[in-house]
Amino acid sequence: MDFALTDEQTAIRDLAARILSEQITPDRVRDIEHSDQWFAPDTWSELAKADLLGLCLPEAHGGGGYGFFELALILDQVGRTVAPLPVLPTLVLGALPIAEFGTDPQQARWLPGVAAGDVILTAALSEGGDGLPPAVPATTATPDGDGWRLKGVKQLVPAAELASLILVPARSGDGVSTVFLVDPKADGVSMEISFGPNLEPLATLTLNDVTVSAAGVLGAVDGGAEVVSWVTDRGIAAYCALQAGVCESALRITAKYVSERKQFDTPIATFQAVAQRAADAYIDTEAVRLTAYQAAWRLSEGLPAAEELAIAKFWAAEGAHRVVHAAQHLHGGIGVDADYPVHRTFRWAKHIELALGGGTTHLRRLGALLAAG
Repeated sequence: MDFALTDEQTAIRDLAARILSEQITPDRVRDIEHSDQWFAPDTWSELAKADLLGLCLPEAHGGGGYGFFELALILDQVGRTVAPLPVLPTLVLGALPIAEFGTDPQQARWLPGVAAGDVILTAALSEGGDGLPPAVPATTATPDGDGWRLKGVKQLVPAAELASLILVPARSGDGVSTVFLVDPKADGVSMEISFGPNLEPLATLTLNDVTVSAAGVLGAVDGGAEVVSWVTDRGIAAYCALQAGVCESALRITAKYVSERKQFDTPIATFQAVAQRAADAYIDTEAVRLTAYQAAWRLSEGLPAAEELAIAKFWAAEGAHRVVHAAQHLHGGIGVDADYPVHRTFRWAKHIELALGGGTTHLRRLGALLAAG
């Protein structure tokens, strides 16, 4: 991979950075965290007006036709500003799968609204365990006339309380699954909201004989494994890109602090132990970003990426863990102030570390891939 960005990619990254840094300030994030809704609707609208929400969607449905790597550049900036926005669930877990596997009517129904900023989407992948979607879900789908009835429980669903549509994998036969498009306001759907380490609302979604028509199947009947694998790969890469931005934010805040904080009339950045700790955090941050970009680029190019995804998620877990702990440590007591920005990066990094599997889970996946040869 050539890690040098093209002029277009640089412009996309810089536009996202400008909008997010101007609108999602630390004070704004604090106010949103203390409010009753984890969402900045005005910034969401600005991203839509700038054509960033539709950037990677098909041009036929109001999108820009760019690839997944360009979306990773936007997610990097979302992480850098720790922005309370459902960019990842809407685009990566919802819109891109519909663009890839959806019928023409499904794409026409949902994608223009995503690009315009009017529609929020998500997917209910987890049923507990190690954070990865199960090979065959416990949630069941039973044929019912021309449609289906869904029954089961999904966990840790991001942006469910804002979503107009949720992608739900369910077991539709012996050892096979199908992905369904579920209206969260449909009869039989209920959700209980809890909160992740970064204060993001995460829903436990209960489906009690929820009716879905035949037109609500995404992809092929009994073809859910392919859809879920495709979504999971891009979800992992997306969380890694998000983590790269979080680590950069933690590092920049820390660099500024140690340059200004003095002991014995000397900036503590000049102390050898402080400088070495910050340098190690910089190396880890670069490793998180480079492995994330490598995985995202391979997906964008249609290349095999299983090993690269496992490596990237391992770094996004273990490397980021070291970065945010170093940032906390170098700040001393102020680092644990919940309203101070560096503590917010710590909470985000812990959330992303465990999303779709932690470091150990992905190290085991990498080991299995290497052993298989």
